[in-house]
Amino acid sequence: MPMNSAQKSAWNAGVGGGMEPSSLNLLILGTLAAVLFLFAAWVLVTAYRGVVHKSIPMEKLPDTAIRLILLLLLSLFFFFH
Repeated sequence: MPMNSAQKSAWNAGVGGGMEPSSLNLLILGTLAAVLFLFAAWVLVTAYRGVVHKSIPMEKLPDTAIRLILLLLLSLFFFFH
């Protein structure tokens, strides 16, 4: 639903007139995607190091990857749809 003129002028007064709502939405979604992918990389590297140091059994590594893929797919569906 597009904003009417009163909402648009209130938005411009609130942000100082320098940013459109669509660009703010893109900024927030891009930050969320970057954080999610960095978190996924950190978890996979930590799980791999645990397997190498024999503190995590090898059978847990695919479970961790599946959970991360599920987290990413659900986040992409709910936030980027």
